[in-house]
Amino acid sequence: MEPEPAAGPLRPLLWWPGRRLPALRSRGGRPPGRSGVREPRAPWLVLADRRDGRLAPAAALLAPLLDGPERERRERFRREEDRQRFLLGRGLLRLALGAWLGRDPCQLRFCPGPHGKPELAGPGAAAIHFNVAHSGDLILLAFHPACPVGVDVERLRPELAWEPLARRLLEASECRRLEGLSAGQGAGAFLAAWCRLEARLKARGEGLWGLERLQQADRLAPQRAGERFWTVAVPPSYRAAVALGPAA
Repeated sequence: MEPEPAAGPLRPLLWWPGRRLPALRSRGGRPPGRSGVREPRAPWLVLADRRDGRLAPAAALLAPLLDGPERERRERFRREEDRQRFLLGRGLLRLALGAWLGRDPCQLRFCPGPHGKPELAGPGAAAIHFNVAHSGDLILLAFHPACPVGVDVERLRPELAWEPLARRLLEASECRRLEGLSAGQGAGAFLAAWCRLEARLKARGEGLWGLERLQQADRLAPQRAGERFWTVAVPPSYRAAVALGPAA
């Protein structure tokens, strides 16, 4: 059984060129509660929506921030929408990290973590955790100064046959809850559960190969200290969630 969600939903900052990025909260968290555990601050979230006309100047602003391998990776995408999503995700990530760390965004370097999750390399690497997700027209970024963070966003698809996926990926109790919903609610509820699962796995630095370990951990200690997750307020045709792992 997964831990209870923290208060929410969280509302991301909707970004467009010229929109100022706020200062990242300082390291630490809220004072200890009754359990004696210090609750981590909620992560910062930044959202870019490709349907927003104010994003028109984004390519000119963000493209120069990419390094050579990133430019090559962007060009390998066959579809223009995929190239746009990559540019917005990686370019905005560089812009935000550069602003918050006081560094030139062009000079930032990334490296894969133990399970392939991108991490910041070099000076300031330990100062901030981040994660990026995208689906459809949305690109969602999450940041935290003290805890590993994972984020996921998914677009609702009416044709999605979600029941077999739920039975394969979710706990039996969660499947029963979803199957008890009306036909119009089931797909959205499944995607919300999927986003929570993906966000928690990404906060652990793992993909679906870590699902069995996560489910075992939930059965042994469903309220693990320091782990939190939130739903994220996104347009009605999407679902999203963000999770924090225990402080590093």
